[in-house]
Amino acid sequence: MIQLKVNGVDQSFGGEPEMPLLWYLRDVLGLTGSKFGCGVGLCGACTVHVNRQATRSCVTTMRDAAGKEVTTIEGLDKNGLHPVQKAWMQINVPQCGYCQVGQIMQGGGAVEQQKETCRLRNR
Repeated sequence: MIQLKVNGVDQSFGGEPEMPLLWYLRDVLGLTGSKFGCGVGLCGACTVHVNRQATRSCVTTMRDAAGKEVTTIEGLDKNGLHPVQKAWMQINVPQCGYCQVGQIMQGGGAVEQQKETCRLRNR
């Protein structure tokens, strides 16, 4: 049984350990914000955060996600919009609605890495 946390909620998975994380998120949990694009991790439409790192969920297996914390666009910021989402709105980024999730998650991952770097420097 694979245990992981998705958007702050403990989850269990008893299926095929080689199943892509993307299919678990979309088909099992119903979190459809992350999209299937190229299937080889190049386009970024499937990007989620795994332990606060931007990660391509189409090439990440459930085995690789075991014991980790996964954040999808649906759980990016439970207190409103994430700073990247706010910036997207402020500058009116053109959106088709398909690949924007991956771009926001990639940008959000960079913000989270910078926060962690600052936190470590200020110890």
